[in-house]
Amino acid sequence: MIAHRDFRPAALPLAACLALLVLAGCGGGAVAHRPSPRPSPTMDPAESKLLAEARAIAGPAAPPVRLVIPTIGVDAAVEAVGVDSQGRIAAPARTTDVGWYELGPAPGDAGDAVIDGHLDWYNGPAVFWRLADLRPGDPVTVVRSDGSQVRFLVASVTEIPYDASIASLFTTVGVPSLTLITCAGTWDQARQTYLQRLIVRTTLDPSPSNSPAQAAGSG
Repeated sequence: MIAHRDFRPAALPLAACLALLVLAGCGGGAVAHRPSPRPSPTMDPAESKLLAEARAIAGPAAPPVRLVIPTIGVDAAVEAVGVDSQGRIAAPARTTDVGWYELGPAPGDAGDAVIDGHLDWYNGPAVFWRLADLRPGDPVTVVRSDGSQVRFLVASVTEIPYDASIASLFTTVGVPSLTLITCAGTWDQARQTYLQRLIVRTTLDPSPSNSPAQAAGSG
């Protein structure tokens, strides 16, 4: 669970707490993201099959337009985000929206897609206020611009220091996965940031009806 959820004082600048960890700000101390493909780890036959299906898709998956997480009441529009002027991943412009890093994989394509969202804002909770309440096995559905859907299952919910990095983010190879990120921990007035980042890792739902090849189709 998130350790501290006080709303930030209104005197803080509007850019004080973007959603992502060291990669995307949350108030500073970020480093530029330089994605690089990584070798795919050894996979069991089921994972190999999923990866083969993902690669069989004729062209990339359609961009995400909505994120639905019933367990925590999230049904949010997806903004495509890139990097800010400091080379960090940008956060969504609206606190009720989430941001998909469009320079990385789309949800359902091979590799790790990344979606961020604000924890809170001056006027109260934001879209990922309850992200820490997720538990392994909870479903996460991405609706795409062509009307197709792809479902992921929560694998882990962890907190890391705000200035840490995660090597496996932004991989462009391997079984499709999705990472959700927001701020967590205690607000540090001096650093103008939350001191933790909440990382929710999800994996592709292995049910046959959710295979990448089928999820890419309409309906």
